[in-house]
Amino acid sequence: NSCGFDVDEGRFVIKGCQNVPGFDAVAKGEAVPIDIVQPGIVKTTMDTLRADYNIKAILLECTELPPYADALRAATELPVWEAITA
Repeated sequence: NSCGFDVDEGRFVIKGCQNVPGFDAVAKGEAVPIDIVQPGIVKTTMDTLRADYNIKAILLECTELPPYADALRAATELPVWEAITA
């Protein structure tokens, strides 16, 4: 509410990528191995969708995630928004 806007957190599912193999390169300031990370991003997303069938869209809020947007669109058939092209 710091900017005068209350978010109904019950409407959002927030997942981190800290456990995706290779994604720790972000925290280390290293190049992210996309070929290693992409399958993990897709798996994390698909696991999340299986756990919550009410998800209707995906928002990638981290600027490190846009390279995976097309793979997520293909795997999930859901709209995927990200910070670079949205």
